[in-house]
Amino acid sequence: MGRVGRLPVAVALGALFNPLNSSMIAIALARIEAEFHVGVVAVTWLAAGFYLTAVAVPPVMGALADRFGPRRVFCAGLIMVGLTGALAAVAPTYPVLVVARLLQAFGSCATLPAGMAIITATAEKGRPPPRVIAMISMVLTASAAAGPVLAGFLVSLWGWRAIFLVNVPLAALALVPALRWLPKVAPVRRRRAWLPRPRPALLATYGLFALVNVVFYLAFIMVPLWAQRSGGLPPHLAGLLVLPMAVSAIVMTPVAVALAARAGLRAVLLASAALLLAGSCVMFWAGPIGLVLVTTSLIGLASAFSQFGLNSLVFVHTDRNETGMAVGLFQASRYIGAATAASITGVLFDPASMGPSGWVMVTASTLILLAGFIIPVETSDEESRQNQ
Repeated sequence: MGRVGRLPVAVALGALFNPLNSSMIAIALARIEAEFHVGVVAVTWLAAGFYLTAVAVPPVMGALADRFGPRRVFCAGLIMVGLTGALAAVAPTYPVLVVARLLQAFGSCATLPAGMAIITATAEKGRPPPRVIAMISMVLTASAAAGPVLAGFLVSLWGWRAIFLVNVPLAALALVPALRWLPKVAPVRRRRAWLPRPRPALLATYGLFALVNVVFYLAFIMVPLWAQRSGGLPPHLAGLLVLPMAVSAIVMTPVAVALAARAGLRAVLLASAALLLAGSCVMFWAGPIGLVLVTTSLIGLASAFSQFGLNSLVFVHTDRNETGMAVGLFQASRYIGAATAASITGVLFDPASMGPSGWVMVTASTLILLAGFIIPVETSDEESRQNQ
């Protein structure tokens, strides 16, 4: 594997910890609730607290990567993921577990903005090629969707603490290629403030990504929790219900790249919105296992399109010298949606039906579809002059 190919692989390996840990917790919530006797509303804060932390931290990590060097921030994030995974695995009380979980968010939020800053700095045209964006988007979506599947087997075999302990060897494995393959990139020396100029097109991209993740996270938090509390399924079988999300992300991301090349990014965004709306509508009847799988399959397909399309728009509307901060804000918008979904789950969870969540998902999907027609998908003349 040449240097060009090694770089995105190293970045992807480090970036998967954030979505993976954001989703594995969904399977463990029922066991943690039972052990610490904290109730459904309280235990969902293990998810919501991670997501809220992940709203604030990525922009800070991106700014640190731009200012002090992305390779240093990337590797420090991996080390922190491993240490906090070990701490959470031995947590004796629920408050200690919550603290470890929040610290875990700090480490896992560092790798994506730092890694994309490295890729952008070394790209010939100052913008990551579509195949690199596609590869990393696929890893992010697939790891988020595969988290409950992996967690299901870990919890069934070794208990809920295993979902945290697994971060230790995985972080060590990811650190090796990071140290060997990531080049040193000089920090950005500029007199401007750390925050990038607010660009309407970029802000619209962040808002749309947050809405997409309200729908995505509602599905994969609600489905495993409903399957265990209502259907009586063991954790490993409940996790398998969201496996189509991961499979769809792997299969459909190359299709999204091809569609963007043929019809443009707007077509990708509209296809994503239509699939999200279809999957959300099925939630009203998602009692039989077959319909649950239809829902997760459609939302997985949609996520593959939206992750690639919106991630590509970030680089369309961003100054390359502000890549770390811009990607950090994009990552934060994912968890604005995720935190909203986790909070909604705690309020609307009904063991007998997923209909209440379905209404929220349909509303969000409709807004996403409407936004897909108007969001800018090309760099304006003014933005082009600013980026030069």
